[in-house]
Amino acid sequence: MSGTHGGSDDGGVGSPVGNGLVGLLTDSARTAGLTGWLASRFEAVPVVWRRRLGGGTVAGVGLLLIGVPVVHAVQHSVSVEGVLGDLLPLGFGVLLLLAGAWLRWGADDDMAPVVAAFWVVSSLLVSGAVSLYVLGLHAAHGHVVESPSFLVFDIAATGAVAGLLISRYDVRARTRHRRLSEQERQFRAVFEGTLDALVITDDRGRYVAANPAAADLFGLPRSELVGRRIEEFAPEGTDVEAQWTAFLEEGGQRGEFELVRADGETRTVAYAATSNVLPGRHLSALRDVTERTEHQRELDAERARIEFLNRLLRHNVLNGMNLVLAKLDALAAAVPEERRGDVDVARHRSEEIVDLVQTARRLSTDVAGGTAERRVDLTDVLSDAVADLRESYPEATVEFTPPTADPQVLADDMLGTVFDHLLTNAAEHNDPASLRVTVGVECDAETVTVSVADDGVGIPADRREQLFDDGFGHDRDWGGFGLSIVDVLVDRYGGHVRAAANEPSGVVFHVELPRADA
Repeated sequence: MSGTHGGSDDGGVGSPVGNGLVGLLTDSARTAGLTGWLASRFEAVPVVWRRRLGGGTVAGVGLLLIGVPVVHAVQHSVSVEGVLGDLLPLGFGVLLLLAGAWLRWGADDDMAPVVAAFWVVSSLLVSGAVSLYVLGLHAAHGHVVESPSFLVFDIAATGAVAGLLISRYDVRARTRHRRLSEQERQFRAVFEGTLDALVITDDRGRYVAANPAAADLFGLPRSELVGRRIEEFAPEGTDVEAQWTAFLEEGGQRGEFELVRADGETRTVAYAATSNVLPGRHLSALRDVTERTEHQRELDAERARIEFLNRLLRHNVLNGMNLVLAKLDALAAAVPEERRGDVDVARHRSEEIVDLVQTARRLSTDVAGGTAERRVDLTDVLSDAVADLRESYPEATVEFTPPTADPQVLADDMLGTVFDHLLTNAAEHNDPASLRVTVGVECDAETVTVSVADDGVGIPADRREQLFDDGFGHDRDWGGFGLSIVDVLVDRYGGHVRAAANEPSGVVFHVELPRADA
């Protein structure tokens, strides 16, 4: 649906895609961790030293928190109140000691030890300073605080553990920022570099982003395309609003539509659209298929012409030749014995014309119907063609040793026509009584090559090079229509046919066909 397309902002609306999907990803990626500046300064430091410095600092703070209660317990008499009072900083110290060891050897993020050390030390100092400030205020007002040094110590220890928790959040923020940055780079590379047009619209059908391919498709610079609405590029009479509403309700669409470019040219565009790739943002991929559509129309017209030719051959030529053959049968008994040879020649040529017309009909039917390739046993096809030649020209010598591998090729039922024409061509253009025809097969991993060689008069070199130059469109008066059919069929199978001189005389045709199991 044309209503799902959008444009881009070419520098005038911020990032290369303005407020579109890439712009939103970029905004999210800019929210880095709170210590991004610190991490950037430690990126040049080797990883092992980051871990040693960060993990050692956190573990050192933990040892400090453990050591103070231990020293206090040694210097003073042990009491229940003292033990209970030391449990909290002692537990905090053990926690930080374990955290330091994990940061040194087990952290997934190589920057996590530095970030954790920064926050633990910073929080320790800040919380200690705040507690000293509060104690100073109490002392200024004449209040008496028992064991002020241990109160400051407990608050600082709590701050250190809080810093450890903050560092965990900060590392997660940095990881999230890094992933968003990677996604933004990947999406930007796809969005800007793809050959298909990618466009984004808002809920009102207004273009908010487009890549360079979209600007080429719409015929406008991206800065001019952004902000325009979908109906500006729709043909007159198109109910854009209804289509747009249906697209939003369905959540996605695929199909084709007519796009009227800024210069007035109409292009046929195939699209795949998805709504709400982000809230209020709808993404479409567009591809100009105008040439493909025109080619399809031309192909349909050509198939209609071929079908007309097929009917003409079937109803006119074949019916006429069948009548000729029937008249020849009726005349045969009345023709004098010395002229019977003329009747036989006429019948033979008439039957050849019928065979040729039927071959042309099959070709036109396959082209019009798009006959699919399939696996064909080449040995069976060659054996049948050789048997037909031996039956038609018993005086000729035909040599053929079937291959042991029984190769299969990609072809169809017309493959036999290829070798019938090649073998018959050798017999018709030479004296069958002195003719030797050799059929060989060579196989490799991807192709099968069949050679049909004779020892006849051969074909001049300049003519051999032209035999298969112009496909079905032979306009010369030599070479035989049958070889044109061979050329067309082999080309349709994805193969190749060529002619070469045979030694010491004659010609050899090489037919290369793709193997079905390649």
